[in-house]
Amino acid sequence: MDPSSTRTISIVNRSGRRAPSSLIRRAIQTVLDQHEAPPGEVSVLLGSDEDVRKLNREFRGLDESTDVLTFPADHPMLLGDIAISVPYAERQASKRRVSLSQEIGYLAIHGGLHLIGLDDESEGDRSHMVEQMNRAAVAAGLKPDAQWASILHGDAS
Repeated sequence: MDPSSTRTISIVNRSGRRAPSSLIRRAIQTVLDQHEAPPGEVSVLLGSDEDVRKLNREFRGLDESTDVLTFPADHPMLLGDIAISVPYAERQASKRRVSLSQEIGYLAIHGGLHLIGLDDESEGDRSHMVEQMNRAAVAAGLKPDAQWASILHGDAS
């Protein structure tokens, strides 16, 4: 059985904005397929800055919004959760001069890579992460962006 057929990607949109659900699913599925992730479920929350800020405060002790948070699961049938702040993504898309769909697609890919264990804490890890993001982005039908990086909280307004 193809592993992708035993994966579920659920999206809850609390942002109040229209979101590219099929792109989000395709982006995450591409990451999972490329890295031969096991079967399981990924849940995606598209929320407000306050939604993501609350999660960041509760789980990371940081009282600030951010673009994407990832919560890997420690359960055989759950791969984890991804939370994306749509307003934050809008600000980043504007600064990058890309569409909101492109930015959300990259954030979904970024979150998916974190779920499978990639990290971006060091410069070497970040470079590898961006390389893998671009590989997945192109396969998912997005434009490559070798310079992609999260815009720091203080720079996002």
